[in-house]
Amino acid sequence: MIKDIFLIFFKTLKKTFTFKGRSSQREYVIFTFFEFLIFIPYFFWFKYYAHEPTTLNIFILIVFYMKIFIYIFSTSSLTIRRLHDCGLKGWWYILNFIFSPCIFLILCLIKGDKNKNKYGSPPEE
Repeated sequence: MIKDIFLIFFKTLKKTFTFKGRSSQREYVIFTFFEFLIFIPYFFWFKYYAHEPTTLNIFILIVFYMKIFIYIFSTSSLTIRRLHDCGLKGWWYILNFIFSPCIFLILCLIKGDKNKNKYGSPPEE
């Protein structure tokens, strides 16, 4: 079970620059949850320890910005693939910037098309 969850996370991470195809509800929820967990230590680091310009703080800041860069592309591609699974065009992703929590909940709750749609076959899982 846990191994499957990690496999789904890394499989999704490999598809960071893939905006075609479809992604399942499970893939979307697992990836979003892991991204949330990954950012928690950064939050505490910046809140309690990052007040002085030490070498360690600069290194952590660089790693944080690299992670943000990867996060932007991976989350964007995953959300667009999830929209494709629901039969919607990727342009609906723009609504994510206005109604982010609502879009997340909708994409978690709506089941994708069970049959092949114009974006491809149903995701494996």
